[in-house]
Amino acid sequence: MIEELYTVFREELLRYCQTMAQDHAAAEDLVQETYMRAMTHLEDLEDLNRGQRRSWLYKTARNLYIDRTRKLSRETPEAEETMPQAAFEEDFGEIAVQQMVGRLPESERALFILRYFQGYNASELGEVFRLPASTVRARLASARRKLLRWYQDNY
Repeated sequence: MIEELYTVFREELLRYCQTMAQDHAAAEDLVQETYMRAMTHLEDLEDLNRGQRRSWLYKTARNLYIDRTRKLSRETPEAEETMPQAAFEEDFGEIAVQQMVGRLPESERALFILRYFQGYNASELGEVFRLPASTVRARLASARRKLLRWYQDNY
């Protein structure tokens, strides 16, 4: 079953992880770890249909990403102090966008990234996150308001 899940969903899951992590190597690691978790939950996955298995993979990848982000946020302040200033001057616009999107609550951030950077619609996102499409649209609207406010306050 893992082989089937890997064949069917790997590329899609990798794109999802790249959108969240903004780094190909980190995305590959997330996908690998997601499938490792799937191997330890084979019994649970066998009871699910294809759509539920897909949702399980996405949710697991998202949870792994959240765990990594939390862990890195506890370690980041020291690393930020030692980075040379030139690293921040390369592409300020992209970095500013990433920082603002990174400030969004996780429930809005993942939806925002998938909607506006990956092109998923509210119905598709609702399926992945097991939310009504109206809730997805409300969270996206909230994220847009926050980003607009932050942008106006800082630029």
